[in-house]
Amino acid sequence: MSTTARNQQVAAVQDRPPSEAKKLTTRSRIGLAVLAIAVIIPPFVTTALELTKLSRLVVLVLAVLGVNLLTGYTGLISLGHGVFVGVGAFAMANLIDQGMSLYLAGILATLFTGAVGLVLGLPALRVRGLYLALVTFGTALAFPPFARRLGTLTGGVNGRTVDNEAFVAPSFLSLDDHVHIWRYGVCLAVVALWFVITRNLINSRMGRALRTVRDNEPAAATFGISVRYAKAGALAISAAMTGTAGVMQAILNPYVSHASFDSFLSLRLYAAAVIGGLGTLAGAIYGVLALILIPTINGAIELLDSDAIVFGAGLIIMTFVAPAGIAGLFEGWGRGKPDPS
Repeated sequence: MSTTARNQQVAAVQDRPPSEAKKLTTRSRIGLAVLAIAVIIPPFVTTALELTKLSRLVVLVLAVLGVNLLTGYTGLISLGHGVFVGVGAFAMANLIDQGMSLYLAGILATLFTGAVGLVLGLPALRVRGLYLALVTFGTALAFPPFARRLGTLTGGVNGRTVDNEAFVAPSFLSLDDHVHIWRYGVCLAVVALWFVITRNLINSRMGRALRTVRDNEPAAATFGISVRYAKAGALAISAAMTGTAGVMQAILNPYVSHASFDSFLSLRLYAAAVIGGLGTLAGAIYGVLALILIPTINGAIELLDSDAIVFGAGLIIMTFVAPAGIAGLFEGWGRGKPDPS
């Protein structure tokens, strides 16, 4: 290396701005602080019904995170994750009916949903891209009528009830008259646990393998990564995560029906993941906020008479304005414009 080239490298290092890792750490701390305040305040200022609705939104974040893990970090397009929400909910209802404790039933229902995702995914992983999207969407279309015919497991046309009366706070917390606060706290804890698991996963060796598979499958295979096993593992974990969302939905809502897990739910989950920002943990939160804020704003200004049209238009606009989603848009603002000099 010549002296001139070496001097240029040294100058570049000296002129380099603070590392992006530090910037991300600072922004992450600020974001976590704001998020902590946002989740702590509601129990003190909302009614029991409003807090229950908020709990369902928190659980919805988990389902979107499952889609994000599979599509954002592995590159597999799934338009059928609403199926795993339904599987988790129905599995939870059946296990509770067997006299099992709520917490053990939740764990087993999560594992069962992961196994179902693996079984359904292995044949589907033979295809890729848009073909995989069509296969998963076909599964989402077939799930409601299929579940309707499983009367003993799903309650058939009438659905089934879930005995969630045992899901109460320990006596030492003195929340007997505020069960909704306990359930809200449990939902937050479960979702936070899955966020930690996902963060550790994507920063692990497996996470690096998944991103390599996403970016270049032939290169991943060249480096000794089993592309098939990596995809299957990501699908199983993603399904289990989404199944946990179904478990929590069954606890929050004592009535479970096949009609609640139609193809539109799968499309909403995927759209929320895209709008929020694929390949980012915060994208799941931003995506759910968009699901809620867009219809709310539309109702306030009375722009259109259909929230679905407004949400669809918002999705199209976001595709052009922020291809990386809301999380990517915030990241771009944080970096600022490059110095032309």
